[in-house]
Amino acid sequence: MSEERKQGIRKLSLPAKLAIAVVVLFCIVRNIGFGIEYSNQMSQQSEIQGKIDYYSERVEELENKLEAPFDDEYIISVAKEKLNYCLPEEIIFYNDLEQ
Repeated sequence: MSEERKQGIRKLSLPAKLAIAVVVLFCIVRNIGFGIEYSNQMSQQSEIQGKIDYYSERVEELENKLEAPFDDEYIISVAKEKLNYCLPEEIIFYNDLEQ
C-alpha cells in the first residue's frame, strides 16, 4: 500500500473502524450461513432425486405388468403373489427366523 493510503486508514476514527469491522464480520458470518444452507439444500436435492429414481423404476415395473398378456403364466404369478397359492408339484419351505 502506498503511504497516503496507510495515512488515510490511520486517520479514520475508532467508530468508523468499528463500523468497518462489523460490516466485514457480518459479511463473513452471512457467507458461512449461505454455505450451510447450500449444503443442506444439496443434501435434500440428492435425497429427492433418489426418491424420483425409485418411483420412476416402480412406475416402469407397473407399466410392464400392465402391458403383460393375460395368459396362464400371468394368472399363476398373480395367484402366487396375491393369494399365496402354489402349484401341486412345488415344495414350500417356511422360515421363521427374524431378519
